[in-house]
Amino acid sequence: MDTMVIQVSHDGGRTFTAPSPLTISSAAQFDPQVKVNSAGVVFVSYLHGKDTVVQRSDDNGATWSTPVAVNADVKNGITDKDGLAVQGDDVYVGYSIAQKLFVSSSHDGGRTFTTVQINQNTIGWPLNGGATVAPDGTVYMVWELVHKSGQAQGPQDVAVTKSSDKGASWTLSNVDTGLPPGPPCPTSCGWDYLGTGASISADRSGRLYVTYNTPLTDNGPPFVWYKTSMDGGMTWSSRTMLNADVTSAFHVFPGVAAGDPGDVRVAWMDNRTGAYNVWYRSSSNGGQTWSAEVQVSQFRGGYPYVTSQGFAFPYGDYITLALDSKGHVHLAWGEGPSWSGQRDLQALRRETT
Repeated sequence: MDTMVIQVSHDGGRTFTAPSPLTISSAAQFDPQVKVNSAGVVFVSYLHGKDTVVQRSDDNGATWSTPVAVNADVKNGITDKDGLAVQGDDVYVGYSIAQKLFVSSSHDGGRTFTTVQINQNTIGWPLNGGATVAPDGTVYMVWELVHKSGQAQGPQDVAVTKSSDKGASWTLSNVDTGLPPGPPCPTSCGWDYLGTGASISADRSGRLYVTYNTPLTDNGPPFVWYKTSMDGGMTWSSRTMLNADVTSAFHVFPGVAAGDPGDVRVAWMDNRTGAYNVWYRSSSNGGQTWSAEVQVSQFRGGYPYVTSQGFAFPYGDYITLALDSKGHVHLAWGEGPSWSGQRDLQALRRETT
């Protein structure tokens, strides 16, 4: 049974404590999200059986509250693909149930939640790609919208939802639409696993950044794209390809983090070397220019699926990219020999920009 565990580092990611379960339960647990507020309170959300739950820790991960089902007021189906954003005691969790988008909001530090259904009409099969809160308290979430459920072969959209009233109401704007479906997996893996993965972040001026992967043709090799908005998501820039490699490699699972105005960092995985590696770039001017690519992942002995070319396959359809107050970039990703079976989580801190 898949169980959610926590590991904590007190030295900037150099060492970690032993894995410890967040809760003991017979229900399967997937899709973890972690956010920390300015007071140092740690929040996690994840799928727990049919529900999406939140827990908090006030002692740096030593102990955890009892899981709270954020969808308790809409228990009408299985929740999927949670996204978590936190500012102070305000906690926002986005997820989907079939073709419906939901956001549950808490204003008492994750103890109780109220849920809003965002779409009243069918706009596709949604997958939450992430969430962020701007300095003024505006909440944003990015979603992938798949227009055909069968094998995810129809066109896909990237959309952003926005709330300016602490989650009471939401608007939706499109970032990119009519995107080709991604390629099939080389072996069996999850539905739309290599489809349009998206992520979002806001810098300290409130400027938005979205990254996503999509091919140029149906089922072709995906590339990683970037867009930015300076007006709260009403309009978006033209898209920029982030990967300098333009071969038929698969460029997937992008992540984005922003800090000071115009300071944006991105990372993704691709298999340009014949195996997968994590790559990183940064911009100090909102994406007008970018640093050279840096290969983050490196060979490590003792892992049968890791060679000098890289690791065999991404595990879990997430990458985590965070920028701390000192300008250190923290990266975490899953890897393994295939979509299932043995898997490992890797974490790294980059000391410079």
